[in-house]
Amino acid sequence: MKIFLSVLTAIFFLTSCAAVKPSGEGEQIERVSLQYVEATVQSVSGNEIILSLKLPEFKKTPDIPISEIAQQVVQKSLFLEGIKTDINGAPAVIKEVRGNTVIIALEKPQAYAAGAALKLKIPKKIIAITDFEVIKGKEKEAGRVTLEGLTSMLIDSGHFTVVERSKLKTIMNELELSLSGLTKETPEKVLGKLFMADIILTGTLAEIGGTWDINLRLVNVRTGEAMAAITVRTPLFKPTELRDASAMNEDFEKEVVEPSWRIGYRAKGVSLVKMDISQGAEDSKHSLMVDFDFTKAVRDVFAGAENRKKRDLSLFAGIEFYVKADIPLTGHFNLLISDSDNPNIIDAWVADFEIDTMWKVVRIPLEHLTIGRGWIKEGAERHGAKPGKQILDISRVEGMRIGAHSKHNPPVKGTMWIDNVRFYR
Repeated sequence: MKIFLSVLTAIFFLTSCAAVKPSGEGEQIERVSLQYVEATVQSVSGNEIILSLKLPEFKKTPDIPISEIAQQVVQKSLFLEGIKTDINGAPAVIKEVRGNTVIIALEKPQAYAAGAALKLKIPKKIIAITDFEVIKGKEKEAGRVTLEGLTSMLIDSGHFTVVERSKLKTIMNELELSLSGLTKETPEKVLGKLFMADIILTGTLAEIGGTWDINLRLVNVRTGEAMAAITVRTPLFKPTELRDASAMNEDFEKEVVEPSWRIGYRAKGVSLVKMDISQGAEDSKHSLMVDFDFTKAVRDVFAGAENRKKRDLSLFAGIEFYVKADIPLTGHFNLLISDSDNPNIIDAWVADFEIDTMWKVVRIPLEHLTIGRGWIKEGAERHGAKPGKQILDISRVEGMRIGAHSKHNPPVKGTMWIDNVRFYR
């Protein structure tokens, strides 16, 4: 049974319709409209035809490295040996691919003359993308960020169905149980949930002095052969778009507050943010303390912890933190999201929560955030920005805030504490 399961694991992958981050403008590659390639008949022998292909030219996008990689994947996998296609609507199988020349086996012989112009359908392939290994470099999350962006672009191209391997283990466990006879599910029914991939994309990333060496391989599952290599050396991200995509587990246990957190007096003395070394969540002795006095507020003001680090939260589902205050308050959280074309166009995405006099954990899924209406009316202008398209693009976080607004609370003064801030998947 173990051998049987190992073989299945090697060749089957679970299809998925998981949501992915949409590509931005200017990052598109050849779409589903590219369904056929023009071909000329070189020779015919029975039901086999040798065709010369007029392969499409793909637009280069040197300023968008991930898009360039996606284009190469599409271009180098247009046709696979062993995959089904059709010629002018007649079913066929691709037997051999050599550059722009292919040998096709028709199901039924056709009367094509040498020199005849035909249309060869580009098959839609099923591709399984393995986790990219980062073998050098400090940005260990770069592999996953690249994989997420590349997956989005390959789906958007219309040439692929991208399969997800994360649920494969669950399905394989179901299959093992069905084979043991311990469940009512038959092996055939469980196997119906599995689908064989046409291509596997795998590879490594290595960072040297800000430049990334990207080496990927496309493997034909039917033949087991590496059908193409993709080698790119480039700054993986634009210098102006470098964002922290790593996990954050801020417990404020260091001697000083990390510089991306804004400390000191805020809102003309309405609040003071500083380190507290006498108490923290979960029996610790450190937290971020915010003294506030809403009786001094002449307009709506925010008091709380503010972090200004640019982030890409594409790999995370939400944020979690501990909070308490010496009086009950209505808390406020927001993310500032910028527009990909203009960083001065910013929207605030918000969520409210309750703050009690005892430590409590607050867990906010990013998908539950709503657009900040107060930001649209006047908040953006006060920060020197313009409200944008109201699109929650969590890859472009300009900053976040955890605390309380004077407009959501009575004119009181007191202290709140924030601790153990982290992003969760």
